[in-house]
Amino acid sequence: MKLALAGAAGFFVGVILVLILGAGGGGETKTVTVSASGKGGTVVVTTTVPRLVGEPLDVASDRVDRSGFQLVIDSGGGLFGPLIDSDWEVKSQDPAAGEKVAPGSTIHVDIDRR
Repeated sequence: MKLALAGAAGFFVGVILVLILGAGGGGETKTVTVSASGKGGTVVVTTTVPRLVGEPLDVASDRVDRSGFQLVIDSGGGLFGPLIDSDWEVKSQDPAAGEKVAPGSTIHVDIDRR
């Protein structure tokens, strides 16, 4: 009986997390792992890093915002930074596209004029 209640509670927590975090819009994937063994449970939430390389900076910034990450430009952008984001293209990113990291993580990019 206790195991059935623990399983139901774990499932319920997973459903609530999916509802709160949203279910993968725009190509972003959220992974929620719920373990309901024993009295406590373990919840691991990760988000897949979107592909930014080759995209205009304005598109990349929008993808990063929708995914819940922070964007940092490590190099490029000229003396005053990118004044018009659509004039710049992402040349590299770290972490790479497809990696799973915690929501709110920072994605570092290098940009160059398009």
